[in-house]
Amino acid sequence: MAMTNISHSADTHSLFIFKGNSLLVEVSENIVLPTKSIYEKFLEYHVASDWFAEPEQKYIAMSVEEDAAIPPRYRWMFLRELIAYRFPETIIASRALALLNWRKKYRFCGKCGQQLHDASDETARVCIHCGSIFYPALSPAMIVLVQREDKILLARHKHRNTDIFTCLAGYIEAGESVEHCVSREVMEEAGITVRDIRYVGSRSWPFPDQLMLAFTAHWESGELSPETSEINELRWFPRDNLPPLPPIGSVARALITGEKL
Repeated sequence: MAMTNISHSADTHSLFIFKGNSLLVEVSENIVLPTKSIYEKFLEYHVASDWFAEPEQKYIAMSVEEDAAIPPRYRWMFLRELIAYRFPETIIASRALALLNWRKKYRFCGKCGQQLHDASDETARVCIHCGSIFYPALSPAMIVLVQREDKILLARHKHRNTDIFTCLAGYIEAGESVEHCVSREVMEEAGITVRDIRYVGSRSWPFPDQLMLAFTAHWESGELSPETSEINELRWFPRDNLPPLPPIGSVARALITGEKL
């Protein structure tokens, strides 16, 4: 599946226009994507920093500068909000954002330093100078809801989202299985061991390039001993008396409340 800068098919394609992690939408009775004329205006006024199309997927993606003006009735909506709204094009919008993030990161060849170009026959960036090929990379991460009898383990982090309690999470390291990552991260962050690790589901999380793998697990042994450089507070909460939680649309919220991923 190749990327192209050709945009003449905008009439029949979904148009995803991003500023950072937010998508431009018209909000009335329904959430509506921008029209071809708006897409062309961003190009005309030179506020588009990147754009590409995937004809097979029938969409065009664009990223615009921070100070780009938007037309009346439109607003920027964080992509996570659209996940919460069950917006029907969330999956392909997540792909578009992930590829925009990847293209921004891979502008020059890591081997020789020359500018990269889109491959003509696949989703990749190529260096015509040395022949190196760079494919989109995902960063796999796990998130786990640990249970002990009728309580669940939630953490309030020190450096991000400090006003909410959420599940434990972490990146999968080289050489380990996802289940091993669950056990390791829980031990490192909470000081306890877990059993009965069960896979729940997965979700693309293009902020910028994660694939979130969600699990549940049960406490096996140990007393809570939070990793103080990352965690401010770590507690067991009964399900009928929960603290402030992550927003609707997040993987953590779905795990805690039992929503479908």
